[in-house]
Amino acid sequence: MLKIPSFILGGILILTGLVSYLVQDPSLSIKLSGPWASDAEFVLSDGDQEVMLDFMPSDESAGENVWWIVHKLNEGHAKSVSKDNYARKAGRMEGDPQSFWYASSSGDTLGGLLQESENYSNAGTENYESIPWPEIDVEKAKLRFIYNNKGGADGPVTLSSNNWENVLNAPEPGESLEFGKSWTALIPGILGLLLILFAIGAEKAPNAKKHIMHFAVLVGLLGFLSIAGKVVGAFAEMSWWRNEPYQIYEASSLKPTSMLLSAGLLLIYIILCVVSFVTARKEMAAQAARDAAKKAAVLKKVSKRVDADVPSDTKEEKAKDSESKNEPAKDRDKKLDADKPASPDKKDSEKSNDDKKPASQGSESSKMTQPKSDSDSAKEEGTSPPAADNKKQGSDQDTASSSGDKETK
Repeated sequence: MLKIPSFILGGILILTGLVSYLVQDPSLSIKLSGPWASDAEFVLSDGDQEVMLDFMPSDESAGENVWWIVHKLNEGHAKSVSKDNYARKAGRMEGDPQSFWYASSSGDTLGGLLQESENYSNAGTENYESIPWPEIDVEKAKLRFIYNNKGGADGPVTLSSNNWENVLNAPEPGESLEFGKSWTALIPGILGLLLILFAIGAEKAPNAKKHIMHFAVLVGLLGFLSIAGKVVGAFAEMSWWRNEPYQIYEASSLKPTSMLLSAGLLLIYIILCVVSFVTARKEMAAQAARDAAKKAAVLKKVSKRVDADVPSDTKEEKAKDSESKNEPAKDRDKKLDADKPASPDKKDSEKSNDDKKPASQGSESSKMTQPKSDSDSAKEEGTSPPAADNKKQGSDQDTASSSGDKETK
């Protein structure tokens, strides 16, 4: 389900990363572990022009040192050149556009710079907030330069200094740091490539599909949280450049736009993953219900076939066994006693009683209609019926003697 969306969203993320990397302005980021040396000179160059950084050395805080550099560069250089380029573009001023540098920071230092921008508008009011610069980013601070090549300089764009004191990863004395494109612009493209690889992996390995997609949505969630947390700051930074107090109209909006687009695409991907997981869970439950119903139907058919193949006698025996299992113990004992074979004497007495019952309990009508037996004729003659006629199981000698007695009588 997520294969096609993964390819589409991943492809857009890759395209976003590539465009952001190729179109971005060259930049240079350095970190200070303390204030620059008071006698240091820093020069920006693009091969056509050079700009010397103006700052007031601060011995107390690296953050305060960065604030002076950013403020002086943006207010004294970038603001005037950007306004002139805007006027030339609007036709109010003649001449060719010029290239310029502008600067920014991060962390508490950037927060202080943004507050300074608000103080510019709130001067003399209760909303004015004093900023304790000597206490901000005392040990370390980040300084970022961006180069806007409106003049079409061939470069290279560099930062050089005669003293790199407290600059982390500084070059050798006499050498310079060169501007370039930041690889962080490729982060959306890297995330998009990972999403596509996860989709392919899930297709190639069905047994591990569940784990792969869970890992994919985890990567998407982490990427979304990381980028979304910086979108607001990126837009605030761009607004700060373009509005008071610097009015750098040509400050690039590529970074916040790219971050916003990337965060939106990742959010869509996460939502699709959640919907896919819920749908898959419902399908699994429905499939389990269908399998159970199918299994029950198969078992029912098999039982019917077995019942059809079993003889009727076997069925009756099974029914009797089931009845005997279900009936009380007393009833089973009575049946067992009834099924036991009786002794010969008991059988004879039972048979004699059975023979006597018809003679004593028979009705007169039956006597009139039934033909007279030998015993009846004997009774009429005043004799007793022979004992052999009442016994069904006797020896041959008893039979002979009883016949002899009849003849004598």
